[in-house]
Amino acid sequence: MPRDPFNLIITHYPGYDNYIVARQQVTQALPEATIVDTSQSIMLLRVPDPYQAMEVLRSEIRGDTPLLRIIPVDAVTDVYIDRVAPKTREITLSKSKPEESFAIKLDGRLYAREGNQIRRLGSREAIDLIAEGIDRPVNLTSPHWLVYIKVIRLYRVTELASITVARPHQIHSYARPTSPGERETEKV
Repeated sequence: MPRDPFNLIITHYPGYDNYIVARQQVTQALPEATIVDTSQSIMLLRVPDPYQAMEVLRSEIRGDTPLLRIIPVDAVTDVYIDRVAPKTREITLSKSKPEESFAIKLDGRLYAREGNQIRRLGSREAIDLIAEGIDRPVNLTSPHWLVYIKVIRLYRVTELASITVARPHQIHSYARPTSPGERETEKV
């Protein structure tokens, strides 16, 4: 089975200078990492273990950093619901116990193939279709597991859906204190 093109997503503040600092911090902390692709404020990496890499980055990069989020990735598929939903179910059911709850967060658009037509799904519809086969309780405020699906453009041409099924603390956000009028960093 071919391996996924990337298994770690790092987001950072926009701008070339922020990218340079982010790249330096990440490659220093993770010398075994390969940067697969970069685009506006996103680095896609391949590492031996994305969850271990997230822990290393969380512990080694503190203080002043342009990094916003570190997202380990369990699987990558195309953006069609008939591929995303079964893969998400498989990962969620294999990682979680029957009594553990989950919540789904979708960042981007998924599509449905209907005959010769392709239809863009609304977020609510896509989330409902993904959740259908996951026989676990839903808890939107304090889930045991966060199912995070992020649509990424690889090499600026191919849209792919990254699938992460993690404990909420395993998707690391660097929160910065904000001054009045400044936007607060978005948290997963």
